[in-house]
Amino acid sequence: MLLATLVLFTGCGDDDDEGVKSLAQLEAKTVNCITTTDKVLTQGPKGLTFQAKISLAAGEEWCSFDPASQLATTAGGAVGEALPLYLQENRTDAYRSAEIAVNYSSGYSVTLQLWQMPYTPNPEEQEFNRAWGELPEYREAADYIYKTYNTTLVSTKYNDGGYRRNFTICFDRELRVAHWVAYPLHGCYTQPNVGRTDAWAYDPNTQQPSIASSEQANIIDTYGTGDARGHQCPSADRYNTTQTNSMTFYATNIMPQNYKFNSGSWGKLEIKMREWAPLVSTRVRYDTLFVVTGTHFDGGTITDRSGKKVGYPDKCWKVLLQQKSNQNKQIWECGADELKAIGFIFPNSNAAEDMKLSEAACTVKEIEAQTGFKFFQNLDPAVADAVKEQKEISDWPGVY
Repeated sequence: MLLATLVLFTGCGDDDDEGVKSLAQLEAKTVNCITTTDKVLTQGPKGLTFQAKISLAAGEEWCSFDPASQLATTAGGAVGEALPLYLQENRTDAYRSAEIAVNYSSGYSVTLQLWQMPYTPNPEEQEFNRAWGELPEYREAADYIYKTYNTTLVSTKYNDGGYRRNFTICFDRELRVAHWVAYPLHGCYTQPNVGRTDAWAYDPNTQQPSIASSEQANIIDTYGTGDARGHQCPSADRYNTTQTNSMTFYATNIMPQNYKFNSGSWGKLEIKMREWAPLVSTRVRYDTLFVVTGTHFDGGTITDRSGKKVGYPDKCWKVLLQQKSNQNKQIWECGADELKAIGFIFPNSNAAEDMKLSEAACTVKEIEAQTGFKFFQNLDPAVADAVKEQKEISDWPGVY
């Protein structure tokens, strides 16, 4: 299974230098432990040829250009043709990487890096386990469904489009609400601005796994209780295409929220987050903001218009992670001093309408303690605690 990914920390584009598009790229830059195929994609003027060479760590033979020989580490072709890569499953407990140097007959060259995730024996976790900066650690439970919604973005002047992840959910079939929704926030998702679709709907299950409509809350014409239909991945964070925005209106991304809170401090935080995320209207390269939004339950419920019981969060929260400066590193390569993280948690009530963001600010560790979820699973374990104990208000302009 190939995984569509964003460049970790450096946005959606594949720029070698500021404003320069790469003429070669991998179909998937990061794959899970059971992935066995990938591709080198090339583009450029007609008539050019290219040569590619794979470099692996000493003693490794897991990536090649020939399914019958792990020693086939050089290959070439005509520009515009896809060059297949063949991988062995990763049965180790460590990430492994391959460098693929691509040299054009015109003199252009670029080095691509492929990462493969460590092994996990759980088949469901194998599918969930990706090297995406935002993903929490997998936690198995009978009523949990993990699902990633993918979308196709259109290209802009500064960012390539293509098949990308939209957001990932940990959905609870009993509560009919997601415990968390994780997503990257970058200008390539917000521009061009197609606007809000208001396409309230059950998840139509055009992507797997399926979640029955009976297991989802009826949010089509409001809950019927006076509560807001609160987005976990905000609509305004996904304006690149109509389809991308419509997915944010699926019932699986919606939670019941106090109306005044939803339109008050919660909305103000989401506006600030879009300011903290990278922009597409500049050639300066910014870092992706990784976000997890979620719920905390104390047993409260509401009844929707179809008579279904829906979990009512007593608290709503967000945890954020971003690199302090652009060093083009993978998340697990960063030290604690290269990353910034913060959490925000609010009561889901009228009391949070005008709550200051500084009052809601907390460490990621505090939200882990309250929810039982472990966030940002791909951080180096040696630095994870230090990163998740950060609460430097000055790192997040506008929090006061």
